[in-house]
Amino acid sequence: MAKIKFGMMMTDARGKLGGQVFSKNAAGAYIRTKVTPSNPQTSYQATARALFGSISAGWSALTAAQRAAWNAAVSDWAKTDIFGDLKNPTGKALYQRLNNQAQSAGLAAVTDVPAKAELPNDVVTAAVIAVGAGTLTLTGANADAATQIMLFATPVLSAGTKFVKNRLRNIDNYAGNAATPADQYTAFTDKYGAPTAGDNVYIGVKYVLANGQTSPLQIIKASVTA
Repeated sequence: MAKIKFGMMMTDARGKLGGQVFSKNAAGAYIRTKVTPSNPQTSYQATARALFGSISAGWSALTAAQRAAWNAAVSDWAKTDIFGDLKNPTGKALYQRLNNQAQSAGLAAVTDVPAKAELPNDVVTAAVIAVGAGTLTLTGANADAATQIMLFATPVLSAGTKFVKNRLRNIDNYAGNAATPADQYTAFTDKYGAPTAGDNVYIGVKYVLANGQTSPLQIIKASVTA
């Protein structure tokens, strides 16, 4: 549904209302016609929906004391909303958010409300796919055992394609100290097949901690060499 922010008059709106979508870009606020995307029922979608159902069931299985602790901790996990205002999640929403991030990365479920931790800020400065050597090497990635790395990749894209976030798929998850270029290459080829030198491929990296905290997704164009 649409979110509307009122001042002396309505000052901002976001989201869907009827057949229209309210949004904003550098040029200002705008309204566009809502387009319903196709629903191809992919395995990726099925996995995401199954995880969501499992996490919802997990919340129901918590004790009353555990749910109370999640509800009491929400102010520590406040986030800015679409208007830039600081908002607290509900205890259930916080549980779902952290568990979705942790379990999507292959980590254990988070049952007791965790303390916040400092996220790694290592920046991936280069990604090189060496076809002949069978390696995918990330320069600058975090290498700590306590950091789970979610590795994303696009398939080979047409030359010049730069908007790629919606094409990235999670191809592997591993502890930072366990990453090997050979394993990362295998994960790519298992998903998409072997690329050829010069192909247009993008790589994404996200860091996830055991408490479900996650860093922003880093996206970098890979250099695909022979």
